[in-house]
Amino acid sequence: MSAGLTVVIGGGGVGKTTTSAALGLALARSGRRVLVVTVDPARRLADALGVSLHEEASTIDIDGAPLWARMPDSSRSLDRFVDWLLPEPEARARLRSNAMYRELGDALAGVHELVAVGQLEQDVASGGFDEVVLDTAPSRHALELFDYPGKIGRMLEARTMAFAAGLGRLAESTLETRPDERGLFAWGKRRAGELVSGLLGKEAVLATGALFLELQGARERWLELVQQSEARLASASTRYVVVSATSGAALDDASYLARQLRERKLATTALVLNRCRDGSRALPVLDAAHPLAAMVGELRDEDARLGAQTAAARRRLERERRSPTVLTCLPSLDASDPRRILLELASALEREAWVPRAR
Repeated sequence: MSAGLTVVIGGGGVGKTTTSAALGLALARSGRRVLVVTVDPARRLADALGVSLHEEASTIDIDGAPLWARMPDSSRSLDRFVDWLLPEPEARARLRSNAMYRELGDALAGVHELVAVGQLEQDVASGGFDEVVLDTAPSRHALELFDYPGKIGRMLEARTMAFAAGLGRLAESTLETRPDERGLFAWGKRRAGELVSGLLGKEAVLATGALFLELQGARERWLELVQQSEARLASASTRYVVVSATSGAALDDASYLARQLRERKLATTALVLNRCRDGSRALPVLDAAHPLAAMVGELRDEDARLGAQTAAARRRLERERRSPTVLTCLPSLDASDPRRILLELASALEREAWVPRAR
């Protein structure tokens, strides 16, 4: 049976990664096998969990609850992509020895996202986990994760691949003349090849053509990966959680992301507002003559200000919310220990109805 998938998105600095880790922990404490994956290059998930993360899933024990986590290596994305596309070692070796392989791969913005989604599909479909939580890159970069599979699919149209591969064949005609090619047709073909080679560089065109010839052979496998990734992200069972803080910039990001999800026909399961205060912090009542009275008064004023800011943020997100999306407020915690924060937020999330319970 496939695992449940929750995709967590939000702006930078809103506590998105900590929320992802806390959600994973809440699910794990219900007895589920949970994997938390981050594609955020800032390594915030490792900091939140207090461990070192790698490409392969590592087991983490948090207060007796086992949790798996991993962080894909963006520098190896292209190589992993080729490993999926070309199962034959000889084909992989030819591709990696191609002069244009690394240059073209570095230029293909989104390969990391596509590979991350492809790995995610394997995680979800493997049967090894009950739930997978995906912590995305901050803010609008997360949208690339949803859009890039479709862009790759359009690029894989047969005519596009055939054209790129044909460039190499055309340029090759300038390097050798076949004895059975004579007359005006052969002359025209050579002239066209010389023109293409002269514009782009003969060796570059040959290398590019050879590269796309290899990829053309793996086109169906590539398309299958793209279609599976798109289907998983568009599935009605995939949950999307938008995280915000109470600042204006964070709320702007959350509103934008919620609208973008709606435009893509992806339903938002929950809007999570982090660092909420209700303005009722327990503070001592001191006589005006007390040496700490002024400081306590300032703390009381600050608490009231933050409570009003939280209330305004809740009203704004409530206007943004569309049924059946749930609005969840997670408390602002005074603790500085990341693990304690994680445990307290996990306890708060366990009380939320939208968080899946054990099957």
